[in-house]
Amino acid sequence: MTSPSALQPLALEPDRVRLAELERDLAARERDLMLLKRELHELQSRYLSKVGVLYSQLSELEAAIAEAEIAQGLRPPPLDEDNDAEPETPGAQGPGVSPCASRAAPSADLKRMFRGIAKAVHPDLANGDPARARRHSLMAEANRAYAERDEDRLRLILSTWERSPDSVPDDDPDAERERVSRRIAQLDERLLAIDVELKDLRLSAIARLKQRIDEATRQGWDLFGEMILQMRREISRATARLASLRAGTKN
Repeated sequence: MTSPSALQPLALEPDRVRLAELERDLAARERDLMLLKRELHELQSRYLSKVGVLYSQLSELEAAIAEAEIAQGLRPPPLDEDNDAEPETPGAQGPGVSPCASRAAPSADLKRMFRGIAKAVHPDLANGDPARARRHSLMAEANRAYAERDEDRLRLILSTWERSPDSVPDDDPDAERERVSRRIAQLDERLLAIDVELKDLRLSAIARLKQRIDEATRQGWDLFGEMILQMRREISRATARLASLRAGTKN
């Protein structure tokens, strides 16, 4: 008669195949995410260094133009919207209370929760280097949450641990099946999170600008270069306007 333990590898085979597929999908999706982030970061850096400085220059000119036009009565001064604001009362926090007061001592619940996490997640309990690295990461996050008195984050860390493959005890007869099942669930969650992040990135302003630049390049013209030329034309007009206003003041 075949023992249940001998049948387990065969029964696990479909889950292992599924796990291998998910790991390949995740690796590919992580590469897509990393590539998109790098491309958008490069475009953002290029935009700030080439166009952003021109916007800053134009803003300074427009502020100087506004000041000159107000001085010459060509435009009304801006309304002072701060007059109706309630003044900040010194010492409103009460006597002896400083905004930089030291952090409160950890509560008993916070201490108990942290001790429970440290006992369960301690890297010395790991079976192998990959598991030890994962435990180190969780423990570091728990230490930060405890230092910041963040009970919600500690609860999230504990919940994450309880659902992780590493938390399955070795003496569980179905330990391998449970670990594979939990790992599949982890990968499904991560793939979903990457899909959401990719969607948000593709809807961002810098991604939309990249799409316009790429489309213009396919059509044979340099949209980025045209943006720089347009900014320089506006700066030239603003410079001329400011010079005219200042000349009128002298006359």
